[in-house]
Amino acid sequence: MLNVSAMSALYAATLNAFKAQGWAYQEVQEMEVVESIFEAHHAKIPVHVQVFGEAGIASTVATSSLTVPASHRLTVCELVMRTNKELNLGAFEIDWDEGRVLFRVATVFPPHRHDERVLASLVHAAVAEMDRLTPYLGEVCRTAKGELPLLRIPDLLRREDLLPPAPPES
Repeated sequence: MLNVSAMSALYAATLNAFKAQGWAYQEVQEMEVVESIFEAHHAKIPVHVQVFGEAGIASTVATSSLTVPASHRLTVCELVMRTNKELNLGAFEIDWDEGRVLFRVATVFPPHRHDERVLASLVHAAVAEMDRLTPYLGEVCRTAKGELPLLRIPDLLRREDLLPPAPPES
């Protein structure tokens, strides 16, 4: 936990956004970082929000609960690339060495204009996108290594039965 006097205004706004949403979180000592785990439709999704106060940047990263075997990483790269092509905000990444899939979204705030609703929206977007990708990622990971050349990622991405249900209208 940071000393309150050393805390940037953007980090304070991030903490307020988490509190306002009623989200459980943990602060990382000596850093402007908040971590949480969200229960989404398909999986529990760890989220890491890092603030760079002086630059006015807030970066949100959601991590898949699935680890991609080395034998499946090239196919997952295609899945990630094709998914990114359709995104308007943020992007998926793969940590090649660890076999982790991440979704990263960030924004830059103007000085002294830290909108807590935008910060909460970054978290919502990261969790929603990772939850949307999780069943597709699971299908790739469950495919036998010898059958991977037969798996057509464009066809897989057309499967609507793997999408989480649409949120109810409010």
